Amino acid sequence: MKPISGMLTLLLAVSLLSGCSDDKTADIEQDSVEVELRTAEASANLSGMLFPAKVESNNQAHLSTIVMGTVTSAPVTVGDRVQKGDLLVRIKDDQIRAQKSQIEANMVQAKANLENTEKNYNRIKNLYAEDSATSKELDDISTMYEIAKANMEALEARLNEVNEMLSYTVIRAPFSGIVSSKFVSEGDMAAPGHPLVSVADPGSVKITATVAESQITTLEEGSIVTVSVSAAGVSNIPARLTAVSQAGDPISRQFSIEAVIDDSEISNNLKVGMFAQIGVKTGQAESLTIPADAIVRRGQLTGIYTISENNRAVLRWVRLGENLGDSVEILTGLKPGEQYVYAPGQSLRQGQLLSVR
Repeated sequence: MKPISGMLTLLLAVSLLSGCSDDKTADIEQDSVEVELRTAEASANLSGMLFPAKVESNNQAHLSTIVMGTVTSAPVTVGDRVQKGDLLVRIKDDQIRAQKSQIEANMVQAKANLENTEKNYNRIKNLYAEDSATSKELDDISTMYEIAKANMEALEARLNEVNEMLSYTVIRAPFSGIVSSKFVSEGDMAAPGHPLVSVADPGSVKITATVAESQITTLEEGSIVTVSVSAAGVSNIPARLTAVSQAGDPISRQFSIEAVIDDSEISNNLKVGMFAQIGVKTGQAESLTIPADAIVRRGQLTGIYTISENNRAVLRWVRLGENLGDSVEILTGLKPGEQYVYAPGQSLRQGQLLSVR
């Protein structure tokens, strides 16, 4: 009976252990996450250079003055929309107007003198023709007449100069647009050559950048580049190089370039002053790109999930390269031919059992 009893006990223990093992396997299978696997593939892409740039207006004016005086009015602020001819800045002009009044008074006297001298000149000339006046009398009156005319012309030139100075005491918008910059306020002193206010036309924009002397030789006017403006949601949009400077800054050795986006719907969404990037393709290189949805972010770290031999999730850190819209370049951490989890979701964790679709 003892051997039989021992055998029954052993069979019962094996049965219980088998039942527990089946339960654990069932629990593990229930905890598995269904995922989609994709294979990393290298592709030939155009390599290039990126230049920091900014959005500027195609039509912009930095307004200054040629006179010195106190700013008596500056009714606009940055961002204001103005129409052509609107007042932007007014400068005190009392002294210039006093000069104008003095010149106009002198002109009245000079005009009267010229008219009187002209009459005498004509009279002496007629008398000389009739041999009733000497050549000296004719020479004298001719000299007086020329002096009177020269005096009048000098006063007219001086009046034109004063009128031009007066025009610079009232700064008006040269075209319709927005006030992009303002450098003075009421009570400030305006000085010749110093900027007062800037106006830009937001309806026509361009992308400008500076390029080092070692890179300018690879660029040609009319060639196609790409433009990205993250603030406007614009990424790698084709654009044309409309200007490539042939003369660089002698100190920084930088050359200016300009690009224009032909798609008006996109360019209308750009705002003057936005940060941008100009991309120039220079050659072809092989790169590894995967969908951006496969990237896992943990703070400042970026990674992807791969699958182990026993179907477990393995989080692998990677270093990202250029953002290509819906895809991203992988610089290190993944090789062509390796599999990765596409769109893993927030619930996936390191070591979790995976069920491949």
